[in-house]
Amino acid sequence: MSASLRNCFAAAAVLVSAATLSVPARAYEHHRMAVDKVKGSLSVMVLGSGGPEASPNGRASAGYLIFVEGKPRILMDAGGGTLKSLALSGTDIPNLDIVLLSHMHIDHEGEVPAMVKTLYFDNRAAGTFRTAPINFYGPGANGVTFPAAVFPHDADVPQYPSTSDYINGLFNIKTGIDRYVNIFTRAIHAGVLNYKVSDIATAPPPKVGDLPISTIYDQGGLVIKAIPVIHGPCPAVAYRIEYKGHSVVYSGDTDSQTNNMVRIGQGADLMIYDTSITDTLPNTYPGDKVFFSLHTKPTRMGQVAAAAQVKTLLLSHITRTSEPHLKQIEKAIRVQNFHGKLRVARDLAVYNLDDPH
Repeated sequence: MSASLRNCFAAAAVLVSAATLSVPARAYEHHRMAVDKVKGSLSVMVLGSGGPEASPNGRASAGYLIFVEGKPRILMDAGGGTLKSLALSGTDIPNLDIVLLSHMHIDHEGEVPAMVKTLYFDNRAAGTFRTAPINFYGPGANGVTFPAAVFPHDADVPQYPSTSDYINGLFNIKTGIDRYVNIFTRAIHAGVLNYKVSDIATAPPPKVGDLPISTIYDQGGLVIKAIPVIHGPCPAVAYRIEYKGHSVVYSGDTDSQTNNMVRIGQGADLMIYDTSITDTLPNTYPGDKVFFSLHTKPTRMGQVAAAAQVKTLLLSHITRTSEPHLKQIEKAIRVQNFHGKLRVARDLAVYNLDDPH
């Protein structure tokens, strides 16, 4: 093949690629998709209902998309696989403006960069040039360092960064790992990478139970509240989203040893809860006991949901440990006098809070 012919094929490929990227993803789909089920004033789409490891159940790691008046406004965690779920849902996110991170574990924040890049591609496809900021919220650092007995030379190093350290570590134009995005969004005429980060004050585990609920966002009738929770040494936050009399509460990951989940969960229409363990499992491998200091036992979950008088409890963050025992978990919750509705999350499920569920 001649050089000129190869150049023609290359040019054609570029044109086809550019044309493909400019067509909204929904244009390729003809069947009913998850996004088509969204209706009403406040909705939750599950992008990831799984845990931190790949498993045969095929669940993506933690991630939820919140729709306000039918439009995706809030991304709540973005673990592995959530980008694929977003694609399969048929949802475009050019106007997404809030990202809530519960904590800095990979199965909750690993696909943040991919989500941000997708946001700008969706703006390009929509023919818009985005300048509005992405507002990131998440826990601040709590000062817990690595144990000297294990890391004698690094005992002064904090185990976890603040959310602002994490986001700036990705996108800061001078030092960010993914700093190229600052020029890339402009090069494809999608917009200017603009973001703001707000750290939510937290504390070492013994003091978390004394911390108050804070309102971190209050605009146009949309209110977002947060409270720190205990997730071992990891700074972690639970969220409450309120709009037009409806409310969604998300535990993130926590052992629920304080009453903070009861406090922020009062009367919630939908409470999404960490369902990683049973009351007795895992107990197979050395070190399994650590999971009981990180996650909530079903018995405690039932106590929290009952005390908070939650209308619907959604079991999520389902793991290889909990998946085979969901009936047992549901029974343990019911024994604690929780009389609300009980649901098991699945990827791409949609919960419209204007409807009974």
